[in-house]
Amino acid sequence: MPSEACDPSLSAMLAERQRIANDLHDGVATRLVMLLASIPVHNRLNAEIARGLQECLLELQMTVDGLGAEHMSLGEMLGNLRYRFEPAFRRSGIDFQWDVSDLETGSLDDVRVHRELCKIVQEALANALRHSGARRVQVRVRLAHSRGNELLTLEVSDDGRGLPHSTDGGDAGDGGDRAAGAQRSRGRGLRNMRARAEAIGAGIGISNLSPRGLRVGVILPLGGHAGRAVHASRPARAGHAVAPGAVLASPRR
Repeated sequence: MPSEACDPSLSAMLAERQRIANDLHDGVATRLVMLLASIPVHNRLNAEIARGLQECLLELQMTVDGLGAEHMSLGEMLGNLRYRFEPAFRRSGIDFQWDVSDLETGSLDDVRVHRELCKIVQEALANALRHSGARRVQVRVRLAHSRGNELLTLEVSDDGRGLPHSTDGGDAGDGGDRAAGAQRSRGRGLRNMRARAEAIGAGIGISNLSPRGLRVGVILPLGGHAGRAVHASRPARAGHAVAPGAVLASPRR
């Protein structure tokens, strides 16, 4: 990729992106924060309005972050996700646990791969926030080795209600259109995660946990030689294998 100093058009494009990001942050995002802070959530209607505003604010913040993500490491992108989601989980009374190791590899320097991995984490966290009814949500990312191969393992898990028997919509019963709409929305999100994993050659497992909860696990085979550091926040505990019965998409070779 040409440097900004050697390519005036690239420099101008990045400057314009930054201007747009600043305008969105200082204008629309600030207004949404003020609206969110001004709504008393003493009844169900206000609570739903506040939740909708929170989701709009989160989407906008992630869009602003994405405008400047071209030169970010995976750790920096994941750090942005943590920074954006922590307040939303805190407002919802959900314990948000972040267990991401410092990663060091020369095989993880593709911005497109970083972006797709972060989109999977973002979708999984959004689903947990909107649909799970969880009390705890955890993110874990670490490097692993299997049979001499280097792997990146990523996991988002919660202790919520898990997946229904079908995530493709269908009869909502007496729950009405709202339940059917939420189920279709979650089904689209799961399909999007699988498509993103396939696009970068990763395997993905999505399965219910026992006695309750949901786990999204991604395994990305890495190549090349160790070298470049990808910074994250805390040491990780030992990872888990993909749960039996998980919906697994095998990585492309």
